[in-house]
Parts: sequence; structure tokens; C-alpha cells
Amino acid sequence: MKIRGHVFIMILLLSCFLLTACSEKKESDSQPDTKEEDPLTQLEDEDVVKNETATIEELIAELPRPTITAAEFINAVPGRFSGKRYDDLSSEEQTEIVNILKELPQVGDQPTEQEMELYWRKSLSLFHEDYPNPADALDDVNIEAFGSPEIEDERYQFKEQLNVEIILDASGSMGNVIDGKTMMDIAKESINEFAASLPEGTNMALRIYGHEGTGANKDKELSCKSNELIYEMQSFDQNLLNQALNGVKPAGWTPLANAIELAKNDLSQYDSESNTNIVYLVSDGIETCNGDPVAKAKELAESAIQPIVNVIGFDLDAKGQQQMKEVAEAAKGIYNNARNQEELKQELQKAKMIAEKWQAWKKDATYTVQMNRNDQFLKNIPSFNIEWSEANGNEDMNILQPLRALRDEGHISKAAFQLLSDKSSERFSKAIELGKQIELDLRNIADQNLETAKEEINKKYDSNIE
Repeated sequence: MKIRGHVFIMILLLSCFLLTACSEKKESDSQPDTKEEDPLTQLEDEDVVKNETATIEELIAELPRPTITAAEFINAVPGRFSGKRYDDLSSEEQTEIVNILKELPQVGDQPTEQEMELYWRKSLSLFHEDYPNPADALDDVNIEAFGSPEIEDERYQFKEQLNVEIILDASGSMGNVIDGKTMMDIAKESINEFAASLPEGTNMALRIYGHEGTGANKDKELSCKSNELIYEMQSFDQNLLNQALNGVKPAGWTPLANAIELAKNDLSQYDSESNTNIVYLVSDGIETCNGDPVAKAKELAESAIQPIVNVIGFDLDAKGQQQMKEVAEAAKGIYNNARNQEELKQELQKAKMIAEKWQAWKKDATYTVQMNRNDQFLKNIPSFNIEWSEANGNEDMNILQPLRALRDEGHISKAAFQLLSDKSSERFSKAIELGKQIELDLRNIADQNLETAKEEINKKYDSNIE
């Protein structure tokens, strides 16, 4: 019994010892670690800082360099949210922009040059405007001087018959709303008003595409085959045109290439020997049916109908504008972006002006357009300046708006916002200087032959940026 008693005492003492040790370990684990950081840990922390710096450098490298020269301004790819005022964007779009910028690292009271460069490049990539090309001022001279003996391009000479075909996008996105109206309703009203203003003897036609099915994948094949000449080439008939337009509703995909090809077929019987053919292509989006609209536009330009092509991007985003410009270039035509009903009407009025001159010539075969090409060119320069100034002003305001929201939310400091605001002001002033220089260049070549002037202006301002 004594041995058992000793064993019992030993077990009891051992248990107390283990309980005390466990308690001390638990208490130790709950206390903060106050020991000094060893050199290895310090090196690891420094590596983390270096990695963060490298990450900012990588982000910067992925973004386009800020444009500096006039050629870079003109040839840069427009930002995703260009062409509109920030205040006119939907609340969803504004929130999306702010969230995109929030993906960048937060910036404190002592912002680094790299942090500012990152935010500046990102902002420009979103809002870089589509600055007008001075060569466009030269293209418009031909339109406005239609029928003048000074113009060598046969497309702009008087012919026995004048034909206008409008190719209208009827894809689902034409249901989007601008100023309280759907884009389709705006297009219908504009086309109706334009057609009614054409002088007697002018023929017109209207082709629509993408007007069947839906934007769903299951309807893609149906929608991509939807291309219809809803108003055949003929003189204006209000009732027939109304009937044709009333049944059009925005629906599905965008078979743009096929529409261009079929328009060429529509006009195939009207060769350029005795016909002046004008084609208006109105689209609010890019090709979505796997076609090649640029190739089809080139075929259209090289065909026997030799049309004057006007491509109108209707409230297009940057990607859409890029494709439509390529289509216009391939068609040897002119591109313009219409953001609302008034601008769409203005573009259609160019054909009305041609028609009025043609009608005057028809009434008097000896009629010729008396114009001074130099004077006409000089009249176009102020319009170029207005477009340039609008682009510059919009870009400046648009860049600052979301950055101001980031400042108010504490994502970037007031100091960071001020530095970015200074960058924007500096760029705004620089763009004003560039615009004045381009104006001077245009005035200096205004008295040259049109082809020589265009070659000179393109040589100076048509260089692509990296």
C-alpha cells in the first residue's frame, strides 16, 4: 500500500507539472511577439516593397504612352469612353469607370512619380478623344464643290442621274436611347426628313440589316442573314417610305459586310458613266457576323458604280469608330461620328446640297458651280478648329470627373488629385497650341492643288504612333 501511495503522489505531481506547463504555453501564445526582427525578415519586407514597385512599373508598361505631338493626338486610338461628356454617361457607366480606376493602388499624401504616371496613363486610355484629322477638311471641299470643273475626281462631276442609297443598321443596339428617343426612331425621323427634302428627279433607296431575330446566340444565323432593300431605288414617295420605315424595329446582330455587298448589287445597273451614286452607311456598331466590311468597302469603291461614300458612325464607341474609319478609307469615302439627331441630320444634308446643285444643272445644262476652291477650303478651317477644341475640352473635363470621385472616396489623396489636375491643365494648353499650329499649316497650303495639299498634310500628320 505504501508503494501504491508513492506512485499515486508521483502521478499527482506529474499531472500538476504538465498542467502548469500547458498553461504557461497557452499564455505565451496569446502574448504579442516582442522580439526584435531578425535581418532575414527585414530583407523579406524590402523584397515586398520592390515587388510592389515592379507591379506599378508593369501596369504602366501595359498602357499607351501619353500622346504629345499633333500626329500622335490625331492617330491615337480613341478611349473607350471618348466622344461623350462624362455627365452624359449613364450612372452605370460612371460607376464602371470609377471602379476601373479603383483597381489601381491607393495613393497617399506623398504620391510618387510612378503612381501619378500610372493614373495619368490609365485616365487617358479611357478618355483620349478622337481628334479630327486635318485631311478631313480637304475631303469636305469635294462635297461642297460638287460639280465644279476644278475637281478632277469624276465622282463629283455632274451626271444625267443622281441616286442615293442609305444603308441603315437595324441591330438590337439601335434600341438604345439618346435624348429620350431610341436611336432607331432618331434615324427614321432623320431619313424621312432628308428624303422629303431631295429635289425632284433624285432617286433614293433604303436598305436595312440585322432587323430579324434577337441578339441571342440561338438567333445569330437568322439575324446575320437579315438584309433587305425595303425601299427600292425610285423617286421619293412619302407613303411608301413611311410604310417601309414603320415596320423596322431594332432586333439582332450586325451583318455589315453583307449589307455593303448587297448595296453594291442594288446600284449595279447605275454605272458611273451616266450616274452620280451616293451611299450613306449609318451604323452604331461593328460587324458581328464574321464578315469583312473593309474588304467589301474596297470592292464597292472599285466597282463600276464609283459611289461617293459617307460613313456615319451613330454614337459609336472607340472600337466601332476605328472600324468605321477603316471602312470609309477603303471605300475612298468620308467618316463622321454623329452623337445625336442634329448631327445625323447635318451629315445627311451633304447629299441634299449635292442634289440641289445637280437639279440646277439639270434645268440648265450650261450651269457650272462657280467656286473658288481656296475660299471654300479656308471656310472649312474654322469648322476643324471647333471640332478640335470640343475634343480637347471634353477630354479635359472627362479625365477629372472620376478622379474627383476617387479623391472624395479617399482612394487617392488631395495631393495626388492636384498633381493629376495639373497634368490635365498642361495637356489642355498643349492641345490648344497644336490646334493653332495645324490651322496655320492648313492656311499655308490652302492655295495648292487639292491632291498636293492632301499629300502634304497626310505626310505631316498621318504617321501612326506606337
